[in-house]
Amino acid sequence: MPLSAPWSAAFSEAWEAYKENTVPVGAVFADATGELRFRGRNQVYSAQTAALPLQHTRLAHAELNVLVQATPTDRLYEGILYITLEPCAMCVGAAVVCGIRHIRYGARDGSIGASELLAAHPFLASKNVRLEGPQSILGAASLVLMTDWILREDSETANRTIAAYRAEDARAVDLAQEWFRTGHLRAVAKDGMSSESVLEEMISALR
Repeated sequence: MPLSAPWSAAFSEAWEAYKENTVPVGAVFADATGELRFRGRNQVYSAQTAALPLQHTRLAHAELNVLVQATPTDRLYEGILYITLEPCAMCVGAAVVCGIRHIRYGARDGSIGASELLAAHPFLASKNVRLEGPQSILGAASLVLMTDWILREDSETANRTIAAYRAEDARAVDLAQEWFRTGHLRAVAKDGMSSESVLEEMISALR
């Protein structure tokens, strides 16, 4: 089953982040007509360049790299923010304050995902943000990327995060662990495999 254009674009951004050796999360904003207006990916660990102000900072989450492109006149409340992974507390707050009223995410993040704040915090709850997720195909692919990336760190925090991912989708975590042992994703990333091809391979392997 092919992904919609926004989800395909968001995964493409996540794959680019993976190839940059930073957290593999991607996001896009589609306006009321469905046109993709802004694209972004996590760039916390990317090399810094003068053209991208958030790059190589703690703020360089995928969602913020999307939101920073919008101007005060953009009607963010009319469109949809697509994110491959459930947003953290910082990104939930930033999205709502910037005017986002519809969020879709791919994979639930049982480690630091904070979408529950949309209902728990009085100000955020007053904005009646529509939240949709997880998304089965994109969610599984996102967890494969995230698990592979987190496995590079041998720590208690990494172990807890992977355990949280396993509770969401054990098959995705198993595949990521297998590919991490063989170095498969790192190899195809180095070879320049397209996001479409790697997603197709993931879907086939998860069947």
